[in-house]
Amino acid sequence: MEPLIPTPSSLAQCRSWLFVPGHDPARLDQALDSGAEAIIVDLEEFTPDADRRQACDDFVAFAERCRQHQRLPMARINPLTQGGKGELAALMRARPAAIFLPQVESSMDIVLLALALAREERRVGLEQGCTALIPTLESVAGVGAAAEILKASPRVSAALLGSGDLSRDLGIAADAEPGERASVLAPWRQRFVDACAKAECLAIDGPWPYREGFEQDLEWAMARGFRARCVVLPEQIAPLHRALTDA
Repeated sequence: MEPLIPTPSSLAQCRSWLFVPGHDPARLDQALDSGAEAIIVDLEEFTPDADRRQACDDFVAFAERCRQHQRLPMARINPLTQGGKGELAALMRARPAAIFLPQVESSMDIVLLALALAREERRVGLEQGCTALIPTLESVAGVGAAAEILKASPRVSAALLGSGDLSRDLGIAADAEPGERASVLAPWRQRFVDACAKAECLAIDGPWPYREGFEQDLEWAMARGFRARCVVLPEQIAPLHRALTDA
């Protein structure tokens, strides 16, 4: 089967971005049935160290299943110097549509991954440039450098706000109330979405980790320009789609 090419327009049409562990077959099955428009196998946060090699091997079959469901198969690797280089080499056999890079704080992070992607595309016989690169900006430094990061490679047509790690970087307590967390994050979310708009890049808002308050926070985000969101709770997908369809 020919790979679905992740054009900027195809990525921009994805409203829900569901992150799932790569070592849990049941969770992968649920992801395909969830209605999420983008499914990302997360090797960084959701897959234990000991299971990452097997998860990379299993991604080959999962990627084919994604294509059968008309989904673009994607994965988030670890930083290149922390195991990501080997993960990338293993994943490229599956022709991923996009690779997410975590902990991005400078344009050089993007340049180095773009070079690695080019090498891997040549090695496995893929068209040059067919793999999108999606940075995760999850620190004060990363969001502050967003303008340079988003312009560092033509492969970048979307970016994710890592609001969990950004919260920790901003000193928000793990047990903070939802309203307190949202208030502190608000100017940084605005800065991120504004930078993405200027770069003509899809802004993927960070996840809402609480069971309550999702729709209210979504309304706030949409009023400020967000049209896509990372989700880790599948029950958030339907209200997300309804809200964005009605917008």
